[in-house]
Amino acid sequence: MTDAAKADQLLQQGLFHHRQGQLEQAMKRYVEVLQGDPENADALYYVAVVACQGGEYAEGAKLARRAISIGPPQARLHNLLGQALYRQGERLEAIKNYDRAIALDPNFADAHGNRANVLADAGFPDEALKSFDRALALKPDSATDWVNRGALLQALGRHQEALASFQKAVASAPDLAEAQVNRGNALKDLGQFDAGAGKPDSTRFDEAEAAYNEAIKIDPKFDAAYLGRGLLRLLRGDWEAGFADYDHRSKVGEPTYVPLSDPLWDGEKRAGERVVLVSEQGLGDTIQFCRFAPLLAARGFDVTLLTRKAMAPLLAGLPGVPIATDADELAKDKRPLRWLPLLSLPGVLGIWPSSVPAGVPYLAAQPARVKAWRGKLGAGSFKVGINWGPGHSNYNSTAKRDIPLAQFAPLAMLPRVQLISLQKGPAAVQIAEAPFGDRIMTLNADPDADADFFLDTAAVMMNLDLVVTCDTSVTHLAGALARPVFTAVPVIGDWRWLLGRDDSPWYPTLRLFRQEADGRWEPVFARIADAVRDMAAQAGAKG
Repeated sequence: MTDAAKADQLLQQGLFHHRQGQLEQAMKRYVEVLQGDPENADALYYVAVVACQGGEYAEGAKLARRAISIGPPQARLHNLLGQALYRQGERLEAIKNYDRAIALDPNFADAHGNRANVLADAGFPDEALKSFDRALALKPDSATDWVNRGALLQALGRHQEALASFQKAVASAPDLAEAQVNRGNALKDLGQFDAGAGKPDSTRFDEAEAAYNEAIKIDPKFDAAYLGRGLLRLLRGDWEAGFADYDHRSKVGEPTYVPLSDPLWDGEKRAGERVVLVSEQGLGDTIQFCRFAPLLAARGFDVTLLTRKAMAPLLAGLPGVPIATDADELAKDKRPLRWLPLLSLPGVLGIWPSSVPAGVPYLAAQPARVKAWRGKLGAGSFKVGINWGPGHSNYNSTAKRDIPLAQFAPLAMLPRVQLISLQKGPAAVQIAEAPFGDRIMTLNADPDADADFFLDTAAVMMNLDLVVTCDTSVTHLAGALARPVFTAVPVIGDWRWLLGRDDSPWYPTLRLFRQEADGRWEPVFARIADAVRDMAAQAGAKG
């Protein structure tokens, strides 16, 4: 047998093992080829593939470059190099290699699809869609490309088109659980548009649940399917089933909390044992769900709330609830403990929308600060605090709940109404850009966005007649302080605001103003302005 024939035989054996998922055996064959011929580009390619499959992208890129330097030019090598570079965050170099692959083989569907993914990630959606469409024209049964195309369309707010893409993915790969989950997500979003048009019982929601159930049937260990179904059930008010599914959130995407090594709490009371509630997600989540800690303390549980240091002063007034800010502080108490993520607590307690403990206020501003800000704000006008975006540097959500300050213009036109900015962070620069910016009072409240959170803001709120805000932590702070608050929510809203309601079981002083199916803010703020005008008139009549 010639050396070339032997190398080919070893490569075929390696490919057989590779296709069976036996990467170690495959690698042995590829390496054996390279031992006889260090410049065998095919063997280098397959070794690079194995490296990338194992997460060793730098090594995969190195091997791919070596194979490219040997020649002859191969589209698949540039495609693989592009994938390895993309995984290392080198998007521009990845694009260059996908373009080179396409130049060598214009009909290389995978390269078009990979190029589309990078373009979407880099913020070029129109070009990404063109690449997806080219990939799918070449390979119309590529479920992965249909899913990725649909995800991009959904991010662009083109929900019906996104659903069509996910339907194509399901048709191409009926046993792909990911396609069913994405289809469920799209149906859930479309159901919220129906709810915005006055149909909170949209059949889209039932179709979404069926899609999640099918994904779970395909892959009973697919956490994203449970999470999607859980969020849908919570949105629809089925909190018993919803919170059970919601516990899968810790296994999907970025962790929402740092788990403790101790056992999880199951709701039982055990003598001599502490219960530690671990804060998670955003600041508003901690403010909203910390209400349950005093409830447990009143039932005789030894409860500690573990939260970030900057939140401790605000939460220090929770009755019967010590605040810890790190694991070392917890460890000073040698008694055994069980713990629970804070947002899992309603599920353990069996909370429904009708049984939320909504007694407010359950947080309090510091009296000295309240008095100081009363003097600074003065008397006379109807004071409205406004907030239109995230304020803290740890905010990592999407901007779907943010609202351009320009939409608040109808409030600025109201007579005897003083707008007072509660906004922190980058969004505050919009004041200088707004035509009515000179009508907004700005404060130096909580000037360091990452120091003790909300102490001044809470004190300011106690001197306001009303807070008008988008769906951020400001909503939860105002509600927890029992301050009147109007919250503008997008048509695709968070589960906690449920469907078709303008009130909230969480906060008696909260009024929701929802976008309608058209997704426009102008009608929302016209309604808010009318409501503020009425409140100001009533306050004036009493004054």
